[in-house]
Amino acid sequence: MKRLAVLGLVAGAVLAAVILAKKNQSSESPQEREARQAEKRRAMFQKMQAGMEAMPDDFPPVMMFKNIEAIRENSERILELLEKDRSGTKEPIDSVD
Repeated sequence: MKRLAVLGLVAGAVLAAVILAKKNQSSESPQEREARQAEKRRAMFQKMQAGMEAMPDDFPPVMMFKNIEAIRENSERILELLEKDRSGTKEPIDSVD
């Protein structure tokens, strides 16, 4: 009985190893994989965007979603200021409106 149980465990381990090896073996190139993943991200973003458009304008996630571009611009400006500061260029910082 013990021998049969050990044999079953070994067979299960071998089967699991074969399944994992097949799963990790991909027929697509890294560029194809990246393109497929980018398309998935794009589709997910469009789905989220459609859901946001269905919500009221004063709903906090909608307000945040609409302000992403402004947040990105502010972040880029902050990074530029930090780079200038790091490089030794001392320019006065404009006040933010």
